[in-house]
Amino acid sequence: MESAYECGFILNRPQHTQASETCRSESAGVNLFDNLKLPTQYGSISFAREASQMNSGTVQPDKPMEQEASRNVVNFRWIRKQNLPYILIWIVYYAWVIVYATWWTASPLTQDALGGNLRSLMHALNLISSALFVFIIRKEWFVKFARTGAVLIIAGMSVFLLSQNAAAQMIAALAIAVSLGCVNTSILMPFVFALNNTEKLYAVVGSNALICLLMALHNGGAGNSLQTKEDLLVSFAIVVLALSATLFFKKDCFSGESKGKSFDIPKMHFGAYLMLILSCVFAVLGKGVGKGLLNVDATGTDLPLITLFQFGSLLGCLIYFLTFAFFKKSIYLTWNIAFGALAMGLLMNGFSSQAKELSAAYAVLLGVSNTMGMSNMYYLLGVIGKKYDSMRYVRLSILFIGICGGVAGVAVGSFITGAHTVSLLASVGSAVIVLLFLIISPLLSTFHCEDEWAKDSGKMEVDNEQLHLFRQYRLSNRETDVCKLLLQGYTMRQVSGILSIAYPTVNTYCTSIYRKVNVNSRSELMEVFKEYKVK
Repeated sequence: MESAYECGFILNRPQHTQASETCRSESAGVNLFDNLKLPTQYGSISFAREASQMNSGTVQPDKPMEQEASRNVVNFRWIRKQNLPYILIWIVYYAWVIVYATWWTASPLTQDALGGNLRSLMHALNLISSALFVFIIRKEWFVKFARTGAVLIIAGMSVFLLSQNAAAQMIAALAIAVSLGCVNTSILMPFVFALNNTEKLYAVVGSNALICLLMALHNGGAGNSLQTKEDLLVSFAIVVLALSATLFFKKDCFSGESKGKSFDIPKMHFGAYLMLILSCVFAVLGKGVGKGLLNVDATGTDLPLITLFQFGSLLGCLIYFLTFAFFKKSIYLTWNIAFGALAMGLLMNGFSSQAKELSAAYAVLLGVSNTMGMSNMYYLLGVIGKKYDSMRYVRLSILFIGICGGVAGVAVGSFITGAHTVSLLASVGSAVIVLLFLIISPLLSTFHCEDEWAKDSGKMEVDNEQLHLFRQYRLSNRETDVCKLLLQGYTMRQVSGILSIAYPTVNTYCTSIYRKVNVNSRSELMEVFKEYKVK
């Protein structure tokens, strides 16, 4: 049983009488934590240098944590220098892959050295090889696989540029597609497990913004400003720049994320897997059906639909960033905007034959929707994968997004583009499917609004230690450790043994905690931190 001195922390405040009475009741035999099972053995108590220095005043308690507002995910101060190579390769390489080696960005108005059919084949092979490599590559192998894939891509591009033989070019293109899958999976490892949420957000927004700029360069406005050879040379220069970042990759980039942390990985709930289904559906409808309809419209009108689509994509990047900057539950809001813009655009496209202006509005809305949806796919993959330290979730994400969503979307979009005719029923039918998801969305957001990963998506880092509960009271690192143990039912002497600090030092920390939280007893402390989940 704790003494009155040990559990009271009588403060020089008007409420000190209440605190004193509470502690006297505890010392008289009323223990608030009798129903909790406490360990019977602890580490040896070390009255080390910390105790004497703290009592003598030569060492001050830890500085208070940054205010919660400064930990907003858009605060660029949380970008770390050592992670710049992983951010750079994600922005430049991912943009290069989307613009130059996928069907999604192939314009029907532009002369393309790869050709529409070859791009579709490379895109599908890229997605399939990514799904295979994600089951082969382990986190600690990512450096070797990234550099090997980079060498093969550069070699394949060189053969494609220099060879005049069609068969050799075809083999080189297919080898490039397989190597892209290797690099895709390799750079995904540091993206998920090394970058914090701020770095992830800037990586996905930056890559999508660069995609818009490269699309404008690649498509050349009306498709006449770039010749085939020049296009390939620009593409080659960009990919070499992007892949040069692999020279700065480090095998131990993951160790810094868990150094000094002993928290338990939380259990993954159904809501995280639900995001995979949502991403799959969006990939088929937005990147497949939506892009196919845009290609058909672009070949049948003199309106600059491709340029308007690029403008909508840039607008989507801006909306996505501002949503995270100024709104709570931003991850649900961005999904609603993405699906809402897609539904509205598909409905407009269904009646575009009666008014050409509706095709222009559709192009802009599709650009907004596709950019926000793709950004959400990869950002959530990074947040949830790191939150639960789950390679299983990463692998399932690649299967759902890449195979179920990506390959199916390319197949459906290519069919629509090749048909050259679009029925009103197809557009309206797709819009009805999207609207159903919008109707269900409020129920899903209400049901999953308390999911831990959803809360973490708006912060600079995943919070498996529930630090957000303590930062709002500006508790220092050590005060947080002491407070957690108190909430778990440990006495002050037990806290002293567990943390290996002197008993008077623990009392000093407890006094500071009570003052900052503005409570007088441990029962009040328990009430204030009732959301804290004891592991």
